[in-house]
Amino acid sequence: MKFSMTEGQRSRPQRLVVYGSEGIGKSTLASQMPDPVFVDVEDGTDQLNVVRLERPGTWKMLLDEVWFVADEVGSASTIVIDTADAAEKLCQTHVCQKAKKDSIEAWSYGKGYVIAKEEFKNLLDALDHCVGKGLNVVVICHSLMRKFERPDETGAYDRFELKLNKHVSAMVKEWADALLFLDYETFVSVDDAGRAKASGGRRIIRTDHSPVWDAKNRWGLPSTVALDADGIAAIRSHLPVRGEAAAGAAPSPGREPCDTAHMGIEELAAQRDRREAMPPYMDGLLRLMAESNVSVEELEAAMVARGKREPGQRMEAWEQPFAQWLEDQWQGVMSIINKAREARAAASDESVPF
Repeated sequence: MKFSMTEGQRSRPQRLVVYGSEGIGKSTLASQMPDPVFVDVEDGTDQLNVVRLERPGTWKMLLDEVWFVADEVGSASTIVIDTADAAEKLCQTHVCQKAKKDSIEAWSYGKGYVIAKEEFKNLLDALDHCVGKGLNVVVICHSLMRKFERPDETGAYDRFELKLNKHVSAMVKEWADALLFLDYETFVSVDDAGRAKASGGRRIIRTDHSPVWDAKNRWGLPSTVALDADGIAAIRSHLPVRGEAAAGAAPSPGREPCDTAHMGIEELAAQRDRREAMPPYMDGLLRLMAESNVSVEELEAAMVARGKREPGQRMEAWEQPFAQWLEDQWQGVMSIINKAREARAAASDESVPF
């Protein structure tokens, strides 16, 4: 078996996690990243002039909005989750409702938090799908101070961490390409009477790990960057505009105006309305369609062409066994759709004698 090899640096979308205390400027920083679209879980961006989706009221709605941005919002270069701790609350509520538990503490030995961690991974998987589609990901989170004690040291000390359960926090930190801590630079002086006095308060971005906070970056940034226009520009320079990372790459064959990747705003809105009207048992099929940029009308036309459905029979009325069959046979369904796309593309390329 042979494998291809590459050499040198490669540009690709970035996974950025930004955390800090309330009001320090986390959302403002995220709003300065390339072409952002906010999934405003916390409903805290009203003061910012940004593009945002409606506040998700459920965990499923949050996941659906992330997939929607990845597959149907071609004008975006960055998706922003504001905030991860608000998303974790939706996740825990979903887990409790699914298990018919009153709270995440209802499980013994902290098992509820482990279950919630596995469910939260679905959000990271959806965000990885965004990266695969050429989108940078910015996840905003609040900070909190926890007591920390190393097993090889005596005594404990306070440190700033993500305001997430420790299981989810560790997973998010490992997943991120860069973890930035927004902080206030403080200087402590002692007066003649021996009293300590704090001064300063300049906002800064901490980019490297310290015993007192979590941070990392792979971009070669200084350990401290000012949280001002120049500092934000330095962060932004490492997040490519959508399409830059794949500049020079050949376009995917067979793409047609009827697939979701080439739809206008009004068409995308109509697609979303139709998808929201689908019965719950269509969720798996709709996700496969989103991954492959297949519109509702395109799948309907393919099924009519194969004699599986009558003309005019809308997907909303397809019965559950048929939807499950399509989901199970999706590779074959895509083969049919791709052949139809190729045929339409070939027809559009034929020279017209007038």
